Amino acid sequence: MRWSIIRLIWVRELKDQARDRRTLFMIAVLPLLLYPVLGFAVLRFVLGLADRPTTIGVEVAAGTGKNFPPPSTGEYAPFLRDGKLTDPTCAALAEKLKVSFQFLSPADSQAALDEKRIDLLLSASPHFFADLEKAEEKVLDKPASIKVQSQQSADRFRQARMRLDVLLDLWKRGLKATRMQRHHLPTNFDETFAMEEAVPARTAGGTTESLLDLMIRVFPFMLVMWSLAGALYPAVDLCAGEKERGTMETLLISPAGREEIVLGKFLTIWVFSGGTALLNLVSMGVTTWLFSAQMPQAALSLGSLLWCVALLLPLSAFFSAICLAVGAYARSSKEGQYYLMPLFLITMPLMFLTLAPGVELNPFYSLVPVTGAALLMQKLMTSSSLAQVPWLYFVPVLAPIVLYSYLALRWAIDQFQREEVLFREAERIDVGLWIKHLFREKEETPATGQAFFMFGLLMALHWLSLSFGGALSIVTHTAVRELAFVATPPLLMTMLLNTKPLLGLRLKWPTLREIGLAALLAVLLLPPLVFASVEIIKQYPKLLGDRQPLVQELLILSEGRALGDGTILPFLLVFALLPAICEELAFRGFLLTGLQKHFRPRTAVLLCSFMFALYHMNVFQFLPSFFLGVVLGLLTLRSRSLVPAILLHLVYHGALIGGMHIYSDMRESMSPIVKDLWLPFIAICLLSAMVLLWRLYRAPYDALNRALAGDRARPPVSKVDRAKLGE
Repeated sequence: MRWSIIRLIWVRELKDQARDRRTLFMIAVLPLLLYPVLGFAVLRFVLGLADRPTTIGVEVAAGTGKNFPPPSTGEYAPFLRDGKLTDPTCAALAEKLKVSFQFLSPADSQAALDEKRIDLLLSASPHFFADLEKAEEKVLDKPASIKVQSQQSADRFRQARMRLDVLLDLWKRGLKATRMQRHHLPTNFDETFAMEEAVPARTAGGTTESLLDLMIRVFPFMLVMWSLAGALYPAVDLCAGEKERGTMETLLISPAGREEIVLGKFLTIWVFSGGTALLNLVSMGVTTWLFSAQMPQAALSLGSLLWCVALLLPLSAFFSAICLAVGAYARSSKEGQYYLMPLFLITMPLMFLTLAPGVELNPFYSLVPVTGAALLMQKLMTSSSLAQVPWLYFVPVLAPIVLYSYLALRWAIDQFQREEVLFREAERIDVGLWIKHLFREKEETPATGQAFFMFGLLMALHWLSLSFGGALSIVTHTAVRELAFVATPPLLMTMLLNTKPLLGLRLKWPTLREIGLAALLAVLLLPPLVFASVEIIKQYPKLLGDRQPLVQELLILSEGRALGDGTILPFLLVFALLPAICEELAFRGFLLTGLQKHFRPRTAVLLCSFMFALYHMNVFQFLPSFFLGVVLGLLTLRSRSLVPAILLHLVYHGALIGGMHIYSDMRESMSPIVKDLWLPFIAICLLSAMVLLWRLYRAPYDALNRALAGDRARPPVSKVDRAKLGE
């Protein structure tokens, strides 16, 4: 690829987009105007709501004057006497809250309430104070009561009731103090104990910190959504719009390669997506600063805004790559909008999840592309120093974004290399005909699209399995999940959609040489893998045990406790044998076979291993699972059978379960000489295994080179043919 060509296309597309006034208005002008206008409107509404007075109607009988409740000869003071509040503190607070009282007769009170001349209506029994004294002497079983009525809307009623409750609470405290004095008791006699709450420094600010928490949650939500909107409009115009205008042909016949064209367009969309998000960030920051004098003092630091910028750039690249890939398939701008709008439907739930109470950054959410980035952004905005920055989560949050962006770009390049996509005519979609075609013209083995669909289905089923079976034991729950949610989908799909299901799942018996190779790899890899797994589990027991039943059982073993009823055989069957069979059928069987149809062998192995590690939904298990997936994938390619991978997977999990407590005890009783030789022994095993894995990694390409050397006159081999020959 030539950077000069990419830059030329990039600059050309930027100039074309800058001439489009609609795009500039939606991406640049609207964000700068939206937040100041919304901020002014919201502030006016809040201040107007706070300044709105509250009128409370008081129902009084004829002859009682402006007294409420009706007066008595006792020692209790009424709430209102001669139309004024009896408690001076309560009167001052009522004036501050803009609460006024209107006295009404029983005949006029209901009409005033229905006509909404008053917000609330207070009424009490003529014998209120008599009932109060009877309840004090235990003559009555229930205390005296005051009735509150309203016909206003929910918001207006809530505001009026909140103000009234404050005033009534002060009056009630005075009545309680009077009662205590009558019985010669201290005023705090009914307080049995006091609660002393240690409020964290960050939440001690009350309203200020509540507003800051709201801003921290809302800012990432708005930035992510505008980043997606900023990528959508340019993607539609640069791909589908050029097809409509007829300018795509001019670009395709130029000396630029298809990859260079895609990268130039991608950089253009990235600039607009990132620029839109940054303009929104600037607009929100300026709006917050302008209205901070009229609101509780809560502001985001400059470091928080810089962290938002740092995470917005890769997230904008992610949205730009996806929009470009989808927009390249569209035939017109209208069709492109139809294809790209569902991205909002997918992104919205992922973002609303970050607004839910109790949802915080953890190993599970960090692997979800949009959710993990927004939660990490929230965490970074609350970090007051570098020591509080969750550096460990950057890799699991950014790695999926980078991978998905790369895959989307490769898909876009593939779209631009297919003439039937760039110049396709309008087509009718007949779902029934498509389903008939799918079942009538079956392929021998799974296709790449079926492999990606299978991975999405496995992730959805895994997520679903976390929310059911809470009453089941860990053994039963794991067995049901492995059999029903891991093994069943690939078996059903390959039997329904493929003509050779055994070949698609690589279910054939390998040679003794391949079995011996798997055994040798197991011997060499088990010491370093078990050592690394044990040390990681002991360092992060809580994070690793979250949603991971196998790790939970390993932690039990490490503490020297017995498993269940004390027998280890059921755990070996459920946590070693079932995952080895079910997960290998799904990943090294169905997924790897489908990926190999479109990708090179090593690319298919790496991609399948990434999916395998992502499936376990745990940050701290990601690298060990990825490395194990690479080993199992290379072994499957080398043997063209699933059996060696199943055996190695079985031995690995079995060694973890059977050797956890043995290793823990062995470290305590190990002699100094053995301790000194233990780490060099692990290093030798790991080095030998890496040499063997390199040979496995090169094996498909060595076979390909030998095949090509035998026929020099053969025409160039395509990528797909290379992958097939590599098998």
